[in-house]
Amino acid sequence: MRTFALLLLFALAMWLSTGLISAAQTKASEADQDFYRWIDSEQGRSASLAQLRQQCDKVLDADRHLSCSVTVFARLLEAKAANQIPEYYLAIKTKHAGAIAASADLKPLFSTFGSKSLAILAATGDFTINGSARHEVLPLHPYADDSYTAEQVLPFIEVGAANGVSARFVLDTGAPQTRVNIDTAKQMDIRLLPDAFYRYSTFYGEKGLAARLGILRSLKVGTREFRNVLVFVSDRDNLLGLDLIGKLGRLRITSRTLELNPPPATRCDASIVISRLDLNQRLVMAAQLDRRATQAIIDTGNVDYLTASSPGRQLSVVQGLTPGSSSVSTNDNKRFQRYDGVLALQGNTMAVTYKYYPGFTIPPSLIFGQYVPSILLGWRAFKDFELNLDLDSGRSCLNKV
Repeated sequence: MRTFALLLLFALAMWLSTGLISAAQTKASEADQDFYRWIDSEQGRSASLAQLRQQCDKVLDADRHLSCSVTVFARLLEAKAANQIPEYYLAIKTKHAGAIAASADLKPLFSTFGSKSLAILAATGDFTINGSARHEVLPLHPYADDSYTAEQVLPFIEVGAANGVSARFVLDTGAPQTRVNIDTAKQMDIRLLPDAFYRYSTFYGEKGLAARLGILRSLKVGTREFRNVLVFVSDRDNLLGLDLIGKLGRLRITSRTLELNPPPATRCDASIVISRLDLNQRLVMAAQLDRRATQAIIDTGNVDYLTASSPGRQLSVVQGLTPGSSSVSTNDNKRFQRYDGVLALQGNTMAVTYKYYPGFTIPPSLIFGQYVPSILLGWRAFKDFELNLDLDSGRSCLNKV
């Protein structure tokens, strides 16, 4: 299994999630409650970065102001607003110096950017999206290039740069951020930030992987062009992550194509929302696996049909709708266990075979005030489904083919 689903670590995800749990369990200030209630409201979801900052500044409690400031900082990264990062980053670092120095999680985050990198970011032009809004159908390729063969097939899309170089990137809805391979970064003339470093982990149990940050002057998908793009550079494969996929406009992803600006979907079998509980934004939908309520993360960078973050219940495909015992098989190299079960997606119920990998760190989902194990609906599921993504309108759906 290839480790494509990127989780930004910045040593922050668990700190922020824990902060949200704590805020729910203790009596927060009215301003703090208002911030998180507001950010989840329709007004908050469509707010500008300036409005997010203004709302956070109303929070007077120091600890909770630090919490909402990190949330705003995450939105700056998500918005690719590279030139707005230095001022806000330094303001938080100065205001909360003591708390940051005392936190094993926050200290690495606020050591990410050095002075040279901050100067380059400050001088970077605005992030912009250009190109026509016409309907385009772009092919998805099974491999990184025509001469490359592999046991695992994933959706690769052609991505171009300002200097005319193109490369294939995995179309990865499970990756919060776009990632560029070191060799590709050199070919595309990405300007690496000289003293900006971070570490990240993956869904697949890998931790502490090192990477760099850089600025890509232009990145093109079809006729859509992103300019002044903050990207992450590592020795792993190229990924077009949700940070840019979500900015392409209305999309339709099938097993063979990526459609830009297709006609709106005429039906919605299962509604999808974007989750931003921490830095790791993701596409999620309500689901049940073996009668257990959960959320399915739509992860086109995962080669499996379905991956569970906990061992399966004893249910069989034949007896899927009634209690029964199942056959549980483990492959020869002991890397995963395979289970038979029943998947329910908002009205569609189907027998599935899914995998559980010991050591995976699939992020949990918050359901009815409790964190429960999530599942990953991966690329092989697109033989049965297609994704209609329309984040601007708030109407995104997973439909049966």
